[in-house]
Amino acid sequence: MNTIQRIILLVILIVLPTALSAKGVEIKGKIIDKSSGVPIEYADVIVTDLSDKVLGSAIASDGLFSFADIDAGELLITVRAIGYETYVSDVFRLSGETAIDVGTISLSVSAHGLDELTVVGEKSRIVYKLDRRRIGAQNNVTASGGTAVDVLSTAPSVQIDADGELTLRGSSNFLVYVDGKLSPLTGTQALQQIPAGTIDDIEIITTPSARYRTDGDVGIINITTKSLKMSGWSGIANVSGSTLGTHSVDARINNNRGNHNWWLGGTWQAIKSKSNFLQNKTTTVDDYTTISASDGSRFRTQKELSLKGGWQYADKKHHTLSLDAYLGNTKRLRGGDMLYDEHRRQADAVINDNTYNSHDRYRLEKEFYQFAADYTWRINPNNSLNARLRMRFDSFSMEYTESNMFDLSGNRYEGTRGYEHEHHGDHDAAVTYNFNYSSTGSLEAGYQYTYYSEHGNYKIKYWDNAIGDFHWNSDPIPFYYRREVHSGYAQLNDSWQRFSFDAGVRVDRVIDRMEIDVPGADRHIRRLEFYPSAHVGYDIPEAGTLRLGYSRRTNRPGIWQLEPYITYEDYYTKKIGNPDINPEYIHSLELGWNKQWRGGHSASLSGYFRHRSDVIDVVRVAYEPGVTLDSIINAGNQVEMGLEMSLVAKPVKWFTTMLNGSVFHYDFNSHYTGCTDSNGVSGQVAWVNTFNVGDNVKLQLDSHFVAPMHLTQGKEYAYVYFDAAYRHTLARGMLTLSVVAHNVFHTAKYHNYRTTASLLSETWVKPKYPNIVASVTFNFNAFKGKTTAVDGGSLFEGKEF
Repeated sequence: MNTIQRIILLVILIVLPTALSAKGVEIKGKIIDKSSGVPIEYADVIVTDLSDKVLGSAIASDGLFSFADIDAGELLITVRAIGYETYVSDVFRLSGETAIDVGTISLSVSAHGLDELTVVGEKSRIVYKLDRRRIGAQNNVTASGGTAVDVLSTAPSVQIDADGELTLRGSSNFLVYVDGKLSPLTGTQALQQIPAGTIDDIEIITTPSARYRTDGDVGIINITTKSLKMSGWSGIANVSGSTLGTHSVDARINNNRGNHNWWLGGTWQAIKSKSNFLQNKTTTVDDYTTISASDGSRFRTQKELSLKGGWQYADKKHHTLSLDAYLGNTKRLRGGDMLYDEHRRQADAVINDNTYNSHDRYRLEKEFYQFAADYTWRINPNNSLNARLRMRFDSFSMEYTESNMFDLSGNRYEGTRGYEHEHHGDHDAAVTYNFNYSSTGSLEAGYQYTYYSEHGNYKIKYWDNAIGDFHWNSDPIPFYYRREVHSGYAQLNDSWQRFSFDAGVRVDRVIDRMEIDVPGADRHIRRLEFYPSAHVGYDIPEAGTLRLGYSRRTNRPGIWQLEPYITYEDYYTKKIGNPDINPEYIHSLELGWNKQWRGGHSASLSGYFRHRSDVIDVVRVAYEPGVTLDSIINAGNQVEMGLEMSLVAKPVKWFTTMLNGSVFHYDFNSHYTGCTDSNGVSGQVAWVNTFNVGDNVKLQLDSHFVAPMHLTQGKEYAYVYFDAAYRHTLARGMLTLSVVAHNVFHTAKYHNYRTTASLLSETWVKPKYPNIVASVTFNFNAFKGKTTAVDGGSLFEGKEF
C-alpha cells in the first residue's frame, strides 16, 4: 500500500464512524423554471418552523438543494430566486423519517418591473462543492475593466508573474472551459480573452473527477458567463480603457421566448501591459567569457476581435438542445527595446566591448472557427443520455519572431527573422449515459474522442553584414503532428445522511504521431493510461463540512515543446524543443474543511499533496558567446504539500474583509545534469477589504504578498503590491461605473536569478506606472428580481448528482 492509499484509508476510517452515527432528518429537492423545465441556479431555499424560526438555509446548485439534521415538526419551505415569484410550500410534518424528498418545485417568472424590485443581498464570495470551489466575480471590484485573470488574482494559490502569466499552485498547465465548453485558446491566453464584466462565476477544480479530460496537471478552470434568462429581449455591454492603452468593448443581446433562447455577442479588445526590464548575464563557452547588460522596456498585447452566437431549445420534459458558434481573430504580441552593453573576452584578450540598441518582436496571429452542439434526452426520471460535439479550426496561424541589433550610429549589427506557418484542428465528441438508481445516487458512463492536429513549416533568415541583407539559413522545415485520445469512463455518485461521495476511473488510449524534416525526429507513440478519482464529503453538525478528494492527472507535451529546431526569443536567447520529452504524471490529494456562521463570517482550510514525476521544465544553458539556449527537459520528480486558507469577516453591515493565503513546501529531486536538487517553503497572501458606501457605491482595497521561491536553477525573490477600486451603480442597477488603480504604490518588482556552471543570469522587471482602468457596464432587462439578503461569505454545496 503506497502513501496516498494510506492517507485515503486513514481519513475514511476517521470520517465513516461519525457518518454512521448521524441523526436527524435530511430534506432535499429540485427547483426548475416552470416554463422551460431548466434547473434554476442560486435559488435561496429556507426551512422554517411555524414560528418563522430559520432551521436551515441553502443556495441551490444546478437546481438541487439539501438540508441535513432538520428537527422533526411542522415545517415550511420558502424559495426565492432573482426574476421569479416567491414560492412558499404548504405546511408539512417530519416525524420518524430519516430522509424526505420534496420533489420538484417549479417557479414562475416574475411579472413585476425593475422599479418594483430591489436586490438586497449578494451571492456568496466562495461556494465549496465536493470537488471544486466557485468564486463569485461580481464581488471583486478590482477586477472591473479587466479579464478573468484579474478575477482570479485574489484566490489562494493563484500567482501572476511579470509577464501577466497566471499560475495555479505553481503550474500554468490547466484546462480552461467557458460555460462547460473547452476554450479554443489555452492557459492564460484563454483567460485574458474573457472580459471580467461578462463573468458570473469561476470554478477551480483541482482534483477533477473521471468524467473530465485528464490533461492539465493542476486541474480545470471553468468560467460561467452571465446568463440573460429574462423573458423577451435583454442585453449587457461593457466598455473599458486604461492608461497603458488597454481597450475593451463587449456586448451581448438575448431573446428568450417560451422554449427557445437566442443570443448573439461580440468582443473587441486589446489588453496591454508594459514594464521596465534589466538583465545582467555572464556566459562562458569554451574560453570565451561574455558579460552583458540589457536595460530598457518590454510590452505585451493580447488582441481579439470575435463574434459569438447560440440557440437553445428546452421542452418541459424530455429534450434540451444547444448550438453555439464562436469565430474570431486573435493576436498575441510582445517585444522589447533595450540598450545592450557587451564585454567579451577570450582568455585575457578583449574581443568586443560595445553598446548596441536591441529591438525584438514576437507575433502569434490566429483566425479560428469553433462550433459546439449539446443534446440531452431525459428518457424518463431515472435515465438520460447526453451527446456533445465541439469542432475548432484555425484557418490561419502564423508565428513570427524578429531580433535586431544596431550600433549607436544606427548601423545594423545583427538580426534574425523567423516564420512558422501553421494550420490547426481541434475536435472532441462525447456520449454519456446517466442512470439514477435511487433518489440520491447515480451511475454515469461515457466515451470521449479527442483529436488535435497541426501542420505547417518553419524557416529563419539571418542578417549577413557582407551582403548587407538577410539570407535564409536553410529550406523551410515542414512538420506534421497529430494526437488522438480515445477515453472511456465510469463514475458512481451517491449520498447518505451527512455523507456524500463519488468514485470513478477513466482509461485513455493516446496515439501521438509527429513527422518533421529533421533527421531522427519522427515519432509514433501509443500509450494506455489509467486515471482514478474519488471524492468524499461529510457535514458535521455545527462544525462545518469536511471534503476529501483524489485524482490522477497528466501533463502531455505539446508540439511546441517537441519541435527539435532552434527558434528565437530575442537575439541572445534561443529556444529548442525535445521530441523525446515524456509526459508528466501527477497524483493529487486534498483534504478540506469549511464553516459558515451567521452574519457573513466564514472560514475554510484546504491541505493538498501533489507528487509529480518526470517534471517538465525549461533549463537555460550557455550556447554561444553571449547567447543562451532554453531547452525543454524532464527535470526530475517533485513532491508538494500545501495549505490554503480563506477567512471572511463582516464586523459591520457596510464592511467585509477577506484574507486568502497559501503556503506550500516543495522538494525537488533532480534527474538532469545542469539542474540541482532544491526544497523550500513559499506562499502568498491576499487581503481584500470591501466598503459599502450606501446602497450603490463600493470601495475595495487589496494587498498582495508573494513569498520567495527556489527554482531548479536559481531563485525568485519576494514582492508586494496593492490595488484600489471604486464602483458606482446607477439607474436602478442598469448602469455601473468603475475605476481601478493597479499597483498603487508602484511596489511590484519581479526579481530572479539563474546559475549553472557556465551561466549567471539576474533579471529585474518592474511594471509601468500608473495603470488605471476605467469601465462602464450597461444592461437592460438582464437581472430583474428580488432576493433575500445572502451572506457574502463562503458556503458548502454538495455535488450535483
